Amino acid sequence: MYSFIHSFWHNRRYKSLAFTEDELLRALLRSGLFLLIIFGLHSGAMVLFEGFGFGDALWLTLTTATTVGYGDLSATTGWGRASTVVLLYLGGIFVLAKVVGDYFDYRTEKRTRQRCGEGEWKMQDHILIINTPREGGESFFIKVIEQIRANRRYRDTMVQILTKRFPAGLPTKLSEMEGVSHRNRDALDDQALLEAGADQAVAIIILAREEHNPDSDSRTFDILHRLREYALGDKLLIAECVNDRNRERFHAAGAEVVMRPIRSYPEMLVRGLVAPGAEQIIENMFTSSLDEYVRHDVVLEKMPWKRVVWRLMAGDLGTAVAYIDARSGRVETNPGAEARVNASAIFVMAREGRQHHPGAIQAALDEEMVDG
Repeated sequence: MYSFIHSFWHNRRYKSLAFTEDELLRALLRSGLFLLIIFGLHSGAMVLFEGFGFGDALWLTLTTATTVGYGDLSATTGWGRASTVVLLYLGGIFVLAKVVGDYFDYRTEKRTRQRCGEGEWKMQDHILIINTPREGGESFFIKVIEQIRANRRYRDTMVQILTKRFPAGLPTKLSEMEGVSHRNRDALDDQALLEAGADQAVAIIILAREEHNPDSDSRTFDILHRLREYALGDKLLIAECVNDRNRERFHAAGAEVVMRPIRSYPEMLVRGLVAPGAEQIIENMFTSSLDEYVRHDVVLEKMPWKRVVWRLMAGDLGTAVAYIDARSGRVETNPGAEARVNASAIFVMAREGRQHHPGAIQAALDEEMVDG
């Protein structure tokens, strides 16, 4: 008894947050064995000192140990009562309290570990996001997750963030979002990738660790190669690339979507998730290479939008994508084919080196109005 009590207090005093399910099971097995011994001894004592049958002796033992105490049976002899006090009051109830305490300690520690990114979530068909922006990580993730939730396909999809940036747990606003968890591990650890469910995720997003440092690409490339060792199947793999020269290497390493890190516009990242390839179209809008969006000040009166688009394409002048309404001054994007356009300017997507003079655009549209 003394050794057990000493072990009990020693374990409780030095127990850490690493109190795992295996440790809980071992503690329960030890306590269960000890209870069986106590109950057996007390039942035997009731048979010996009180003259009960084994069934009545076991019934009295269990009702006393669980503090139910129906009162239909009780110890009346001195030795019987002493056995009850020593074995059940000091031993059995004490051990039962320990079992309950161990269980609630485990549950509390499990919640704490999960909050700090140390628990196991056993996710499946979730979105795994690796790394965290160096600045503004909380607001960035909130915007990204809100955009993910806005899409019907991913509305109820769980999101797991694999990063060591939040050792004390996710920031408050981020932790309050439903279906969001994190693992406090480094993605360069193969075991950490498995614990985060990389092999079970429906999509994996690898963020550049430092969006302005080309050295971040080395880390991303390493993670891509580690992921290739798993049977990813048709999982969508998205990787941010700081140095454009590394894009082809990322594609060859398995990334279907490769894009620049644009922290002020996280919606672009979600476009790559929802509609792979759309991110490339959006990226081109921010550069003067490849496709360029050019404004041309022209005059249009009640011309069907489909005729505007057709006339410019027929003349190899670019693709009309929007216009400025002559009356309201508002930019109207992607109008209907039959919409009658009164415009003071139009926006045209043209290939690099083919940004035609506004006069050519106006001449083509005037010709269309005459033909029409």
